[in-house]
Amino acid sequence: MMNALPVVPTPPDTFEYHWRPARQEDAIAIYQLLLDIETVDHRGSVLPLDDVLRDFENPECNPLTDTLLAFSRDGKVAASGWVFSPPAVEDEVMVWVSGEVHPAHRRRGLGDNMLTWMESRARQILATQPGEWKKIIRTNAPEELRDRFELFEQHGFLPVRSHYRMRRDLHQPVPGWSVPNGITLSPWDTDLDHETLRAFNNSFSDHWGFIPNSEELWRLWLTGHPSFHPELSFQTIIEDQAGKREVIGFCLCQIKEDQINNTGVQEGWIQELGVIRPWRQQGIATALMCAAMLAFQQAGLAYAGLAVDTENVSGALRIYERLGFYSIQRFIIVQLPV
Repeated sequence: MMNALPVVPTPPDTFEYHWRPARQEDAIAIYQLLLDIETVDHRGSVLPLDDVLRDFENPECNPLTDTLLAFSRDGKVAASGWVFSPPAVEDEVMVWVSGEVHPAHRRRGLGDNMLTWMESRARQILATQPGEWKKIIRTNAPEELRDRFELFEQHGFLPVRSHYRMRRDLHQPVPGWSVPNGITLSPWDTDLDHETLRAFNNSFSDHWGFIPNSEELWRLWLTGHPSFHPELSFQTIIEDQAGKREVIGFCLCQIKEDQINNTGVQEGWIQELGVIRPWRQQGIATALMCAAMLAFQQAGLAYAGLAVDTENVSGALRIYERLGFYSIQRFIIVQLPV
């Protein structure tokens, strides 16, 4: 249905810029754009090249209709825009937009053109959904990028939520940990991949803005991602009398080699941590994190990193702070009701 919609008009080509949808062969040029942005903005992270390539496989984005690049006269990518449309949750549907402009091409209207195009495409997608549903366009940025938020405000976007990027020095000792009787904390077992996906969707179902993961996205971005390290990841398991195992908690960890190479920070990343609701408040999340941090230490990593919703309903922020994590960056989510 989405593919049958007319394509949203792109900004007109000029002597300086040519506009067209992204193609897979543009991945290296898009990655270079992100590297050039990092040298100026110092955000502390760069989307890996593999992730740029994987965006072309993402079922929530059709590159032909949902992406736009601006090319400068020298053939380099001056700006990029991506529109992602995850499935609706109950009676709410959200479209996520993500745009970037090369530092050498800022303050020429490219950011405004790109946001206008992304918003138009998002509205077009949202128009296919039932009229009574709540419809939202959403994006985010590090809080220090004030020009971004001025542009968002001009387009009617308002702040609704924030996330911390946190870090913990692994030169400090990792506390001892334990789990309740009847629960086993084990290294990652790939045979329980599907069961862990079930636990993931269960544990995050009461979190703000959560959209359940499909098998395809679970493997694309998590357990099938090349930065996923099962030897640094853990599950907590209970077993019934018939020998059936159930995953009640998980800690999926990554080593982002591109980011380490670009920043020099030897950091292990706790990508996903969760405990299903009946088993919360029993020290399971703390045990999973401590097991991961100890594994990071043994792997020679200097820091542990993670991201957290500052209003997380499960009290995750308090757990992280108690274990020695501190905020190094704040991201603000903004949205535009449609």
